[in-house]
Amino acid sequence: MTTKHKSPIKRAKQDVKRQTRNHAYKSSIATATKSLQEIAATGDKEKTAAELKKAQSLVDAAATKGILHRNTVARKVSRLSRIAAAKPA
Repeated sequence: MTTKHKSPIKRAKQDVKRQTRNHAYKSSIATATKSLQEIAATGDKEKTAAELKKAQSLVDAAATKGILHRNTVARKVSRLSRIAAAKPA
């Protein structure tokens, strides 16, 4: 049985939109992280630095938009920096 009130219907529609947007943004962060790992494994410092900057920018923007908590962002940025600084195997 559905509700007769308009506000919960609108809220449900908004939730779906936000969920889709947030999922897409988190997916782009994951893609950037994987890309950084692949480039860092090659040992190319310039490409690694550029990819690190791109990934950090995405993560920082997620905090600004309220998609990720600021502590989560700090942890992710720290891990990205460690990946970029690691010597290729």
